Amino acid sequence: MIQEIIDNPNKNYVINGDAGTGKTVLLTHTVARLLTETTKRIAIVVQPNWEKTAKEIFKVYGLNNSHLSILTSTKLINGYIKTPNKFDVIIVDESHKMSRKYSKQHPNFNTVYQENFIDCLHHLECIQKIGKQIILMYDVLKVIRPANITREQFAEATKDYEYKYLTTQFRIQAPKGKSYTSDDYINGIKYLLYKDTGLLDKTSFNPNFDRDVFRDNSEDAYFGYFKEKPLKNLIDWIEDNRNYNPDHINRILGGLVEKWKQNDGKDSSITHWHEDDIKRRWNSTQENWINSKEMDTEDQIGSVFAVQGIDLNKVGVLIGNDLQVDEEGKLYAEESNFHNVNGMFPQKDKTPETYFEFTLFVLNIYYVLLTRGIDGIRSGFWKNKEFMKHLENTLEIK
Repeated sequence: MIQEIIDNPNKNYVINGDAGTGKTVLLTHTVARLLTETTKRIAIVVQPNWEKTAKEIFKVYGLNNSHLSILTSTKLINGYIKTPNKFDVIIVDESHKMSRKYSKQHPNFNTVYQENFIDCLHHLECIQKIGKQIILMYDVLKVIRPANITREQFAEATKDYEYKYLTTQFRIQAPKGKSYTSDDYINGIKYLLYKDTGLLDKTSFNPNFDRDVFRDNSEDAYFGYFKEKPLKNLIDWIEDNRNYNPDHINRILGGLVEKWKQNDGKDSSITHWHEDDIKRRWNSTQENWINSKEMDTEDQIGSVFAVQGIDLNKVGVLIGNDLQVDEEGKLYAEESNFHNVNGMFPQKDKTPETYFEFTLFVLNIYYVLLTRGIDGIRSGFWKNKEFMKHLENTLEIK
């Protein structure tokens, strides 16, 4: 695939892939080839929380030369406005999260719509005017807020692109000696979350996944869940693994079901997750959280904004009551239990269609959280026993 991209500089590509299928690996290898074999000007567009880390990674591999720029889409577009100079190749990581023209988001994202870009509807449309060849890493199941480019906008903007599909799972490693594989787990999670959404046919979903990945009760099982005391049990499980594997990077992650304020991260005494005498706080930062030097970093509960694109060893996931089950057994998102103001549509924009989109945002958040673990996942149900029953029924665990 890399050779095809290099040999076809006038062709644009969308690289589709589920979580852990190697989109970022393909990105880095493609850039390495382009830098060593050509003199092309290359831009890598990343999400704000990954910009610093991406630069460090490319520096370690000796790929930080003058032909390469690593920056956010906002910086790329605004930089072009000041100094119009096209790039030969622009590669966008997590292109499903590019911003669209939308009032309810940080004003910085809307600063790009001026001069040559004043009529553009989203950042991708701007980027297409800046790069000669565009390569987009894309996952339809990772859009998590109304300000992200819509599926319809993305499809229209890329209708003439070459679509490629990655299917091999690299992140998740099913334990040796099991009948099930990492692909069985990914397909099961997709079925659990999206079976009633109509989105499964837009992914590489295989309905014939081995459900034993969810029925395995052994200590080394890849997946498991705790019926009671979710916070305590997840902490015990994570810490037990740390004792045996001190080099592991393990974290507990949670849905956006506990309130958080921007300034909370500066005060370690403010906690958000409470169970009996256990008190834990949200991640103190979103940028490079895994490597934060805070004393309690390993004990903080990570949000989706802190772990997108991050690989962890063991992961505990608190599935909250922002996901509800209706009378027909279908999942829907409950706004009153969801605490991210930028993740909901404003009242004036609410329609049955946007309500469905909001449900997808919440489903996508849990999809991201449940696909971070290399060596294992355990779930706990935060004020949400109904979802536990839904999981057991849907995946035929009992």
